[in-house]
Amino acid sequence: MPRIPEDILERIRDATDIVDVVSEHVHLDKKGRNFFGLCPFHDEKSPSFSVNPDRQIYHCFGCGVGGNVFKFLQEIDRVTFMEAVKFLAERTGINLPERSGPSREEADSADRLYRANDLAQKYFHHMLLNDDAGTEAREYLQARRLESETIERFGIGYATPGWDGLLKAAGRRDLPPQIMEQAGLALPRQSGNGHYDRFRDRVTFPIANLSNRTIAFGARALQPDQEPKYLNSPETPIYHKGRVLYGLADTRDAVRRQDSVIVVEGYMDLISL
Repeated sequence: MPRIPEDILERIRDATDIVDVVSEHVHLDKKGRNFFGLCPFHDEKSPSFSVNPDRQIYHCFGCGVGGNVFKFLQEIDRVTFMEAVKFLAERTGINLPERSGPSREEADSADRLYRANDLAQKYFHHMLLNDDAGTEAREYLQARRLESETIERFGIGYATPGWDGLLKAAGRRDLPPQIMEQAGLALPRQSGNGHYDRFRDRVTFPIANLSNRTIAFGARALQPDQEPKYLNSPETPIYHKGRVLYGLADTRDAVRRQDSVIVVEGYMDLISL
């Protein structure tokens, strides 16, 4: 992406209320013209973290951190400046300068893969909650003592036993089998004629990036003789296993507050904490 012109950055800043952004991570109370809360960047018992809505900046009188809304997102979400700009541009509906040539093609390709994974997550979740085929999966999760709120929070789903249920749903959303294959959601038939769903008769766990976009899946077999017990998405242009930690998008605020992290082995281990 080319360098963002200063006038566009200014438009994004003007269209964004830093108080709204910060309050999604920090509980703020208004005192006079400013807002105060406990600093998310160091441990403290008395609020020293200040947000100034007039100047659209934040500052902690305890540890000294401060800056504008771009800087806050960089620090709180551990993202680059460009990622923070893109997030706020999408949030405010402001278009950024487009890429040209191959870079634009790469962006379009990545967008299709995001769409494919988003569709799969919604499809699997719907089948778990609303389809008769998901009865055994629902009973399994109940036996593991997962409440409906937990299932909803983690977007847990169910891939039905059929060979092409997800592929058919994708086709209705103008996502061809080739895109589903690139997203790691489908496999080509050995005969060379057509594709079939990668995940079948499995409880699914969506894997999200730090922007909370679904990029892959882990899937647990329901039948005792079904191998492997856990089947995971392959690496794709948007999913690199070594760079992603399951559940971090949902737990990073708690990790920052506690300044510690518990790493467990499997999906259910994290969900059950």
